[in-house]
Amino acid sequence: MKLKLWMLAAVLSLFVLSCKKEFTSQETLSSKYNKADDGLLKDNPHLTIAVVSDIHYMHPSLLVNNGAEGAAFQDYVARDPKLVQFSDPIFRNVLADLTAQRPDILLVPGDLTKDGEKIGHQAMAAFFNQLQSGGTKVYVMPGNHDINNAKAKKYDGNNAYPVEMTTKTDFETIYGNFGYNNAISRDANSLSYVVQPKAGLRIIAIDASRYEEYGPSGDIADGRIKPATLTWALAQLEQAKQQHITIFAMMHHNLVEHYAGQTQIDPGYVVEDNINIANKLMDAGLNIIFTGHYHANDITSYTHNGRELFDIETGSLVSNPSPYRIITMKEKTLDVDTKTVQSIAASLPGGLSFTAYSNMFLTQHLDGYFNYYLTTLMGAPAPLASFAAPLFRNATIAHFAGDEKMPPDQRKQIDQLATMSQQLAGLATTLWTDLGVKDNKTPIKFQ
Repeated sequence: MKLKLWMLAAVLSLFVLSCKKEFTSQETLSSKYNKADDGLLKDNPHLTIAVVSDIHYMHPSLLVNNGAEGAAFQDYVARDPKLVQFSDPIFRNVLADLTAQRPDILLVPGDLTKDGEKIGHQAMAAFFNQLQSGGTKVYVMPGNHDINNAKAKKYDGNNAYPVEMTTKTDFETIYGNFGYNNAISRDANSLSYVVQPKAGLRIIAIDASRYEEYGPSGDIADGRIKPATLTWALAQLEQAKQQHITIFAMMHHNLVEHYAGQTQIDPGYVVEDNINIANKLMDAGLNIIFTGHYHANDITSYTHNGRELFDIETGSLVSNPSPYRIITMKEKTLDVDTKTVQSIAASLPGGLSFTAYSNMFLTQHLDGYFNYYLTTLMGAPAPLASFAAPLFRNATIAHFAGDEKMPPDQRKQIDQLATMSQQLAGLATTLWTDLGVKDNKTPIKFQ
């Protein structure tokens, strides 16, 4: 998460101390899919869907000669604090759990690799093949880090060197077995597709990443759905609705805000023109979308014309608390549950447990991160920055974990911050403000 705090002065007046939790608001298929099947769960009374997002897998070969401690890698982590150094054992822990649980479907809504290193994508495809051999159908889509990314690097000692990045063609080839080769419809203008993993159920993956626009600086966080891609997606949703087939969407970027004012305070994480697009998708029949990108484990809802849409965002494996979801479909309900990585097969600094190290890593890096933005980009005096940075850090950690509930000591300190800066106090409060839906364990009705 890269908070663009320098934009706050213009927008936070709309959200200062806000605690409200509401929003105002083709291709012909093969004959075997043409007949509607209203008995989605007839033979699958407990269909399970796992969601693992923002894996940011870094192949171990990309860190050599103590590269993890080197200047180049430490500078990278300081700018974008993620536990990529331990992404391999973190994901292997999740892989072992999913192999044992054998969910029917695994959805991976983007940012599979650290920065689109081809060797990382090839390793992920091998992991997914293991899951599919055990009966789990895996579907992936690219995130902003995965394709045409100039930040694909190998870290050798204190230095960083470019490695082979992944093109759009490489991505759909490497992950051909995980959505692209068995799609019942493909969008000609993006890496979007539709699959039908079970009779009566379809998944539409909507590609909103801007990898065609990347340059020497690397990825662009902002997401947009191309007009032609939106037209294609609406047609797929309408077709499923007419055939009485349940359809869920998957997209890397959020479709609706996950805290009040997110699109103004931290632009780039909610897809462009999101309300207009959400309304159109809902009118076409969508009411469940699985997203990632912001590294927060958060569920929010949006109402339009009497219909409700749920944006189920899953946090990142390389950001504390390293969550992933196991969702059970029962009749017309999704029972959403969240698991977190508790241990990994790796030696951690100071002999700490994984949970203790993960929390310490995020705490320390966010303190430095917010101090930098407050002093350098906002011109805040050092005493104010030192007081505010831990409050932003605590609010961010709470938002990442989900089910935020501000403790009294934080409320007291934010009230004190308000005497120094109403705008900064408003931001801290907004990050603590959950939008009315439980995030980690909750039943959700689907249509």
